[in-house]
Amino acid sequence: MRTKTLILSGVLAALTSASVMAQVYSLNAVGYINVTCKSGFSIIADQLFANGAGVAQYLSGANAFNATANPNSTPGLLDAQLLDGQHVGVTTFKPSTSGFTIAGVTPTGWATDSGSAPYLTTLNPGEGIYIYNPYPTNFTLTFVGTVPQSTTTALTNSMAAGFNMVSSIVPQTGAIDSVLGMVPSVGDTLFFLSATGFDIVGYTPTGWATDTGTRFPSGTAPSPNVGEGFYYYNASGATEVWSRTFTISD
Repeated sequence: MRTKTLILSGVLAALTSASVMAQVYSLNAVGYINVTCKSGFSIIADQLFANGAGVAQYLSGANAFNATANPNSTPGLLDAQLLDGQHVGVTTFKPSTSGFTIAGVTPTGWATDSGSAPYLTTLNPGEGIYIYNPYPTNFTLTFVGTVPQSTTTALTNSMAAGFNMVSSIVPQTGAIDSVLGMVPSVGDTLFFLSATGFDIVGYTPTGWATDTGTRFPSGTAPSPNVGEGFYYYNASGATEVWSRTFTISD
């Protein structure tokens, strides 16, 4: 079969984030995303479904914390990539209503610090998680799955009042409003993790304004990279829905 490159709004030219870089390749609507995790903390996203539209991606095996203890466990999204003995200490932090669900890599497999077991922790399109890399060098995670598509507004991400850790639902970069379809309310603020803290951009009555950092100049809509998550502060006091239509031509 012929392999082709999926080019989404100049994504390959725009992947220069200080915390996350990604590449997207695709055969029709099935593909993979390479996400580079820098030393220290990154906020990453997996913008692909597992094995088909709407099928949840789980971080680790479905039946056990590690495949050695339970050889019948189902490999998860990160099992083969992080349980190789070379990533001990790597830790994921998934936001929850009570703080974070924390899952770390140990010499014997996954272990949890709080919250649910890592195999119950999803990383689906529209979600974001912290990942901590304790090593001085980068490593790359590869996410494989089906590109979310819809000709209606069925691709939605509901954001509660206050802080939400989110990502674009589809593997596409570009202005978050005009390209990625977000309709912000005045006072909404986006926080992108950087090497020195956060690049912070808010939506005002006159448009986007930069509060901190130089990544997004004032007057310019933020453009998250493929594979990048971020904090979205919803100032409206009510749930905001981020809706997309998106298709890939053969």
